[in-house]
Amino acid sequence: IYFPPAKINLGLKVLARRKDGFHNIESIFVPTQLCDILEVHKLDNAPEGELKFECSGLEVNGRIQDNTIVRAHQILSKQFSLPALEAKLHKIIPTGAGLGGGSSDGTFMLKAINDICSLGLSEDSLENYAEELGSDCPFFVKNRTSFVTGRGEILTPILNEQGAHRLEEMMILIIHPRVHINTSEAFAWLKEDERKKEQQGHHVPQHMNKHSDDLLDSPVEKWGGVFINDFEIPVTNRFDPVKNALGLLKNSGADYIQMTGSGSSVYGIFEKTGKTLKDTKMTEMAQKVAEKASKEGFFVYFGALA
Repeated sequence: IYFPPAKINLGLKVLARRKDGFHNIESIFVPTQLCDILEVHKLDNAPEGELKFECSGLEVNGRIQDNTIVRAHQILSKQFSLPALEAKLHKIIPTGAGLGGGSSDGTFMLKAINDICSLGLSEDSLENYAEELGSDCPFFVKNRTSFVTGRGEILTPILNEQGAHRLEEMMILIIHPRVHINTSEAFAWLKEDERKKEQQGHHVPQHMNKHSDDLLDSPVEKWGGVFINDFEIPVTNRFDPVKNALGLLKNSGADYIQMTGSGSSVYGIFEKTGKTLKDTKMTEMAQKVAEKASKEGFFVYFGALA
């Protein structure tokens, strides 16, 4: 049994378009405690190489053959003789939400097959296979907070122990306003808005203005000036539910608020103070906002960040 997690972006800077049609990005990926549940085991009395796949929980749209779990199995079955397998996914992470749930599921399927079938693949090999699944899939192999470049496949783990410890002590409130954002369209909106800014004489920054190590040293309430998501303004200008979800977070007492990925999920991060009364009030404020968001029909997760 595996627990593929959702991830959030701390900042997301879109850089130049590549020759392969993708864009280079800069971001920090952080795994969260919001997880799907994936059960994988061998099947007796079934043809070799067969995959039986079942899904429960939240509805997953699209064709079954396009599911990342099925595609992960196809990738490895081309290279290895696999026994018959059964995979059961219980979907908890909303799909099309900017949380990387599908990427996480597929990558954890690669890891599960490697474990169960004793393929002996290294983490580097798994990352190469994961890259075939999607740009952000390699991140979920090691599943550690990382500075991310390229299409999302070039990972530099943030190893500072104090920083990792800080993340583990933080809380996060994730709100998904149940709006699906098409990533290709989000890139088009971003370019459209950038052209307007350039025509108006505004400078469009091309790189994150601080190195990822600043994550570990700066107070969380100052992250807003450090980690900026380029997609946030284009998306919120076009989708009122996303703007409304961010508005709810502004009343939650969060130290840092942002949209993740190309949307539509938004989140607030809360840094514990170690002072019981203050932390209790922080939790109460966050829970009230979570309840209000739920009443509006939004998906909500409130709990430990990492």
